[in-house]
Amino acid sequence: MEKNKEQEFIDKIDCRFPYQNRKKCFDLINEAIALSPNAVFSVIEEICRIPSDERNSTSTFFLIELLTDIRNKFDHPLKEMILSVAQKMVQEEDIDVDDAISKMLVIKNYTGQYAALSILYCSCDDIHGKLEPVWKSIRHHWHNS
Repeated sequence: MEKNKEQEFIDKIDCRFPYQNRKKCFDLINEAIALSPNAVFSVIEEICRIPSDERNSTSTFFLIELLTDIRNKFDHPLKEMILSVAQKMVQEEDIDVDDAISKMLVIKNYTGQYAALSILYCSCDDIHGKLEPVWKSIRHHWHNS
């Protein structure tokens, strides 16, 4: 049942995060925290992978404020690593591909944290395709666990 609620929540915010409604943003953070770590990482993903049409009308300061709210309310072993990467993404900075891979391998130990894995997958310009096999391997590992 909880997995269904988590998926319903993720479906509700996927490409529909209300960047222009401050109260709804903070309410969604609280809702995600009450649901699951993957729901929280899904909110972080929406914040750091903001669509370009929203990017022009949403300040970096506000996005950092949302990440700070999560940092202050949410507790998980992956929290600092993911929020650090997310903040770089909000500031339109890539991380190093090898750094992304090493962080993805840490996430491997936290089965089902698909949004955290996705954040790292999108955190750099992987022109040589080094992330794809790591991504697939981790997802395969989780699927067979």
